[in-house]
Amino acid sequence: MALCQGNLRKDQKGFTLLEFLIAVMVLSIGLLGMASLTGAMINFNRTAYNSTKAVTLAEEKMEELRNLSYQSLLDESTSDSDTESIFTRGWTLEFGEPDDGMTTITVTVTWTWKGTSKSIDIKSIVGR
Repeated sequence: MALCQGNLRKDQKGFTLLEFLIAVMVLSIGLLGMASLTGAMINFNRTAYNSTKAVTLAEEKMEELRNLSYQSLLDESTSDSDTESIFTRGWTLEFGEPDDGMTTITVTVTWTWKGTSKSIDIKSIVGR
């Protein structure tokens, strides 16, 4: 049977152009949503990495200072800092705090990410 324009058999299957365009539009919206989600996940991962790195740097310095003898701590300057990549690590020693024969060590790591300054502090008290 020859088909003429407008004479389609009832059992003939297929998509119309309108159905195809709607399917492409729905797929495009879904893919755009996935692309923006991927960008957000990359940003969250970088933020988590920076926070973890800052805590690691603070803990390393804290352990270094805590492993010094009390006399060596007394010989240290009361504050100092160093820089690694985007991180600045500073530390202070408060002698006689909270009591005589004790020292409070505070280590602070700061960094800037996407124009926002962030920081973490850890404290420890050591005695003679």
